Amino acid sequence: MMRIGIIGAGPSGIFTAINLKNENNEVYLIDKNKEIGKKLAITGNGRCNITNIAPYEDFLDNIIRNRSFMYSSFSKFDNYSLLDFLSDNEIETVVENGGKVFPKSLKSTDVIEMFEDILLEKKVKLISNTEVESIKKSNNFIVTTNKGEFDFDYLVLATGGKSYPRTGSTGDGYTFAKRLGHKIIDQTPSLAPIHISDGFNIKALNLRDVTLNVSTNDKAYSEKGDLLLTKRFLTGPITLKAQARASRDEITDMWIDLFPKYSYESLEGVLLQLLIKNPKKNISNVLKEIINESLAMCILNRLEIDINIKANQLEKENRKALIDCLKCLRFKAVNNTSFNSAVVTSGGVDVSEINPKTMESKLVNGLYIVGELLDVDALTGGFNLQIAFTTGYAASLAIRERR
Repeated sequence: MMRIGIIGAGPSGIFTAINLKNENNEVYLIDKNKEIGKKLAITGNGRCNITNIAPYEDFLDNIIRNRSFMYSSFSKFDNYSLLDFLSDNEIETVVENGGKVFPKSLKSTDVIEMFEDILLEKKVKLISNTEVESIKKSNNFIVTTNKGEFDFDYLVLATGGKSYPRTGSTGDGYTFAKRLGHKIIDQTPSLAPIHISDGFNIKALNLRDVTLNVSTNDKAYSEKGDLLLTKRFLTGPITLKAQARASRDEITDMWIDLFPKYSYESLEGVLLQLLIKNPKKNISNVLKEIINESLAMCILNRLEIDINIKANQLEKENRKALIDCLKCLRFKAVNNTSFNSAVVTSGGVDVSEINPKTMESKLVNGLYIVGELLDVDALTGGFNLQIAFTTGYAASLAIRERR
């Protein structure tokens, strides 16, 4: 009987365990937490955005780092395979905007309880509240913990990255992988808010159907949709996407187009018509017809335009400045993003040293690395969780075929 150790009871570790356990395998799932799925519990704001229904190519397009590495494993277990798995285990799902898939109950606890039941049914040995201190490889893997030593024929590292460290993801897996000989790509927070140093004096403002443009030293990114503007940072779907794409570089320039459906000239025409229609109104009141009042006041203050000036008194120079600001509302990014607020980690174990079909190390026989530990990350929308399940499944399939 093969003895297999899995370090980390997050999505990738759990899925490896439940697909690996059969009468020929003795599977141990070791985690420093008391409960399984600590990070799974908070995904999708606790509603569990478990995957996405995007078609094959569209799905892979949302993987922004080492997409090609996922081809083989994704062909074995893709997002629709996961939907079948959930259905087989009586988890009904719903689809929301952008193809995001959630349990119908909108409760991550239902998904976690499903996994707990399967682990129990398959008699996976859950070793909780246990901290791994070291791993050595001789003939077998010797895993030393605060509760003693374990001896395994095969070992799976599934400890997660560094994002949300309060869930136990503190980067231990990178240390273990490095000590076993693997190259580790520097980690950066990904899918995180973008902090700004020149924000407006407002609590929070939803901006809908806008375009966020982000530039680094050698690249430029553009995302369309909704974002949340606060005094100290930008967040929301398109902010997280833009930050993820730029996470390994320094943001040198950033601006919001508040009216992406209008050209500069057509927006100027709209503003001119409003000024002509309301000649005696204060400019601040005129702007309220096209943008939020608090945002209008902030823009006027930034441009040093008197908020009480009448529409028919607004000079051409100031009108042009207003259009410039509405089409190109700039903010200075502060590159101090923390893993505490990042959804995932960008960076990790160099995938050139991992077999993409099996997730087995090319350097250490019998060692498998899955999930967020790998240098693979994607945009928001359920794609990163799918990577965890897919890589876990690939590893389980490969180990089961060994004798």
